[in-house]
Amino acid sequence: MKRSDKPRGMTATGKTREAVIVFFDAVIERRFSDADKALEEVRSRKNPNPEFQDGYIKALEGILTSARSGDERDFLNKVSYTEEGLEKYGKDFRAFLMKGRPKAFDLGFFSAWSDLVHYRLATNRLSKAAQS
Repeated sequence: MKRSDKPRGMTATGKTREAVIVFFDAVIERRFSDADKALEEVRSRKNPNPEFQDGYIKALEGILTSARSGDERDFLNKVSYTEEGLEKYGKDFRAFLMKGRPKAFDLGFFSAWSDLVHYRLATNRLSKAAQS
């Protein structure tokens, strides 16, 4: 994905964002050793809020574990990756984040899932545009 094509709306920024995008690419393409390397890069980045970072990383670890297992009962493996489905999940994650005062860990955790949704929406739209 070219730098100009990167999805907007992701919470990860800068070099962390680059590593997260590499991670998502690798997970989707089932290149798990590359995903592990990208996850290590995300872990090495410092966040001013360590609890947020812990939640974000825990979500990425769960995404990787779920992708590796292929267990159809896991959220990652059973969700609808249509544009409508992804938009619904994105709204659900945002609603949770806006509800009350979630702890920093929870904000990080659901931000990672929200970033995955934004990424998948952007890549779905790019592939549709390429097919046109």
